[in-house]
Amino acid sequence: MKVSWLTACAALLLIAPGVVRSQEKPAAEKPAAETPAPETVVVPVKLQVVLTEYEGTNKVSSLPYTILLNVPNKFSGRMYSLRMGVRVPVTTTSSKSGENTLTYVDVGTNIDSNANHTADGRYAVDLRIERSSLYVPFADKESNYHGKEWTVGEAPPGDAPMVRQFRGDVALVVRDGQPSEATVATDPLSGRVLKIEAVLTVLK
Repeated sequence: MKVSWLTACAALLLIAPGVVRSQEKPAAEKPAAETPAPETVVVPVKLQVVLTEYEGTNKVSSLPYTILLNVPNKFSGRMYSLRMGVRVPVTTTSSKSGENTLTYVDVGTNIDSNANHTADGRYAVDLRIERSSLYVPFADKESNYHGKEWTVGEAPPGDAPMVRQFRGDVALVVRDGQPSEATVATDPLSGRVLKIEAVLTVLK
């Protein structure tokens, strides 16, 4: 069977576009749009820490400290710090040479804290508290030795004062405006009881 030249050309024209199309590279797929990271929302809060000392049932002192914190909507380990104190001059005498040496001792309160949200709408608060004071020995008329805490306004302490110190690492879970007692400690020297309370308040 003979195929005419015109019929052959027509067949090539019908086949050629399909061949060309089969050789074309598919268009590159567009990359999927990335999901944007959740926006960090910060809630400003005020944390008040009160250090109260009792001698028996009598309140001896009450020291309030206030720290402003930013609480993000996702966990953060950032610590906020407060430092309050005085460098006290202390004279010590060498037992060998008898010479007097003047040194300075840091006395006061150091507070580090942070706060994070909990699943039930409360706040998880971490507190690190250090408090120190000078405890000065003295003798009474019967030559019995006692001790008293040195306070600002008195003469610089001497005769090898002891450093009275408290350190605490406390974890609390609190609600907005709800007071919470963090810890209670008894001084082995004086018998005084130190109570630490904390109140977190959301700032509007």
